[in-house]
This record gives sequence, C-alpha cells and structure tokens, in this order.
Amino acid sequence: MVDPVAIHQIAGAALLGGGIVLCGAGYAIFHALAGLSQIRRRTFVAISLGCYVALAGCVAGFAIVLNLGGWWLVLVALLLICYFLAPRFIWRLSVAVHRDAGQGVRAESEV
Repeated sequence: MVDPVAIHQIAGAALLGGGIVLCGAGYAIFHALAGLSQIRRRTFVAISLGCYVALAGCVAGFAIVLNLGGWWLVLVALLLICYFLAPRFIWRLSVAVHRDAGQGVRAESEV
C-alpha cells in the first residue's frame, strides 16, 4: 500500500507540474504578444515577467516537494535561466527569418 505522505508528494508534484506548464506557456505567449503589440507592449511585458516569476515559484515548489538536491538543483537553475532566455532568442530568430523571407519574395517577384 502507498504511504499517505507519498500520495501527498505525488499530488503536489502533479499540481506544480501543471503550474509549470501553464506559467511557461503564459510567459512565452505574452512575450510574443509584447513583440507584436505596439500599444500594450509594457502591459504584455509585465504579464510575461509575472508568468515567469510564477513559473520560478512553481519550479521551486516542485524541487521542495520532490526533495531535489545536489546536481538536480543545478539542473533546475540552469533550466530556469535557459527558459528565461529562450523566448527572446526564438523571437529574434523568427523576426530575422521572416524579414529575410519577405525580402526574398520581393526579390523574386521583381526579377
């Protein structure tokens, strides 16, 4: 039979894992909306950073519930840093690709 403490940890980890997914998606979506919007840019940036803070809180809770330590904490910190930077690089890559693709289409139609 499963120990009630283990069930509590599993349920907590599942809920925090769902929070990680939702907050991570919110961060990426609002970061993209901030790049697309001219009028509400600051609002979307603030919401995206709020989602990231909530993501970091869920990850911290996840590490506590699962009793992570040692190299696992280093990996968690590295993943948080990378997830903070990834949408920024993806946005820049998307802008560059679509800018180049748009110029390529114009160049082919002009020929």
